[in-house]
Amino acid sequence: MASDALLLVGTVGAVAGVAALRLSWGRPQRSPPLNVAGWLLLGTAVAAGWVSAGAWGATVVSLWAMGAAFLVLVQAAWKSPPAKRSASNRRAGVLPEDGEPARIGRRIATFLIVTLAGLVSTLALAVAARWFALLCGTSEADANVIGLFAAPIGWTILTFLLLMSQNRQRQFIMLVVPVAAALPAFVTGSIL
Repeated sequence: MASDALLLVGTVGAVAGVAALRLSWGRPQRSPPLNVAGWLLLGTAVAAGWVSAGAWGATVVSLWAMGAAFLVLVQAAWKSPPAKRSASNRRAGVLPEDGEPARIGRRIATFLIVTLAGLVSTLALAVAARWFALLCGTSEADANVIGLFAAPIGWTILTFLLLMSQNRQRQFIMLVVPVAAALPAFVTGSIL
């Protein structure tokens, strides 16, 4: 009963925190006291949710805060006047300008490096993470979860780094390091 009341207080605090931040950010000059009050309300709301029902309570409170923020953004978008000027016609260099070479080979190589080689490298990273977890004494099930967790996170980070790098040598190093880290797992046969 007390935990339900605390969860209710957390949800009300989350909505009030979003409202306080909207009031502050809607002014011509942001109000530091309203900013502090809004963030304190949000932090206290999440803490109340956690105390009332653990991670589930914090999630419920966070969902209420996100729902309130969504409604505030919808209302602000609905009320905002249309832009007075047209959108920029700048391009991001996706296609070559007239007269420039298309560099199709370089584009295909980048695609293959980022997708295929990046996937292989990320799988090697997941194998290395699993092997290291087993080496540290975790159970096999926990090590499998660590490996499965490392794969999508690693691929996201590696893909970003590969796309931001303009040097093929640096890209090659980024791809080889996870594979080298997985070599002990392959050598010891603990990949299975």
